[in-house]
Amino acid sequence: MAMAFDCSTPGWSVVAQLEAGFDPYSLQFANGPGSLAANIGVPITAQNTNSDSSRAGQFYNSVGYVGVSSDFYGTLTVFRQNSLTLDAVIAYDPMSASYAFSPLGFSGTTCGVGDAEDCQFSTSVKYRVNVGPVRIGALWQFGGYQLNNGSNGAGQVQLGGDINNLGFGTLSLDGIYSYVRDAVGLGLTGGTTDATGMPIGPFPGQILTATISNNQSVMLLGKYAVGGLRLYAGYEWVQFAPPSDPQTAFTNIAGLPVGAAFGNGTAINNLAFSAGCAVATVCSDKILQIVWTGAKYTIIPGLDVIGAYYHYNQNTFTSASCVNLGAHSQCAGTFDAASAALDWQFAKRFDAYIGFMFSQVNGGLSNGYLARNNFDPTAGLRFRF
Repeated sequence: MAMAFDCSTPGWSVVAQLEAGFDPYSLQFANGPGSLAANIGVPITAQNTNSDSSRAGQFYNSVGYVGVSSDFYGTLTVFRQNSLTLDAVIAYDPMSASYAFSPLGFSGTTCGVGDAEDCQFSTSVKYRVNVGPVRIGALWQFGGYQLNNGSNGAGQVQLGGDINNLGFGTLSLDGIYSYVRDAVGLGLTGGTTDATGMPIGPFPGQILTATISNNQSVMLLGKYAVGGLRLYAGYEWVQFAPPSDPQTAFTNIAGLPVGAAFGNGTAINNLAFSAGCAVATVCSDKILQIVWTGAKYTIIPGLDVIGAYYHYNQNTFTSASCVNLGAHSQCAGTFDAASAALDWQFAKRFDAYIGFMFSQVNGGLSNGYLARNNFDPTAGLRFRF
């Protein structure tokens, strides 16, 4: 659900938007961290869907901002808003960050500079301006965990533009640099299990672990549109490094106290990356590279056919041998996904869609999966309001 308005005077506008996502079955606000917490100690085979997210049960879990906009000076907005990388993923992903057909939309790793909780910032200032065909953007997150953020500070800058009449079409290019301090990445870890995913005594089930790190990324994007055809390509390089401020206890964006001292099945890992990251090993920073490409073609007005391919590559960031640890989370690994969809916008605010995504994980990126391959055909009807 969303509310937006602008109050205009010649050349100037006051803008605001409040938007939240909810589960249409339970009518509860979307809550990724809450879905992880609900599976603490649950055997893998008995868990329901869970994934970290910046949407954590807030009534403004999508955006909630106010600002001013000028035709000449650009737009300045404050409070909860999308990261520049999330805006870019939506604009340059052939699947428009679909949860069903795009890993960029489902996981949040790309838009969150490595950690999904930073796809949106609750206390931030964003500025955008167009100077002719050139666009410039900047974002600063002020405040930290105590203000419902997934980090203790962040900054992003963007430079891009459009080249019109290039081979009868328009070429759009953008580049974004991001830095996030003490980013939080939540995940269920530990809990030795048997082949069916059941805990092996005396070990308990999985616990909820917050991995703290300083992240930075470079994102490069391109899109070419000619007639009814749009071609897309994107690349992101992400580095995970030790945090500036190691944590012992904090309250996450879903309001859950995190830390072993609370005795609630949670823990904090400040030593996942670089020297001394684990007992008797020496590790390096984690480097994750993501590349994607695809196309969208409008068959007739309102009817689109879309295809996309995504590839993730992770380095080995442990000194331990990965010869017999292919599924260890610190070993090199890959993730590949291919998807296709047909989308029919048959009426205002209504569209129907059908498609599929096939994905495969290997090496370190297969850690925690019961199956390496997945095929998910999906069909649905969507109403936007």
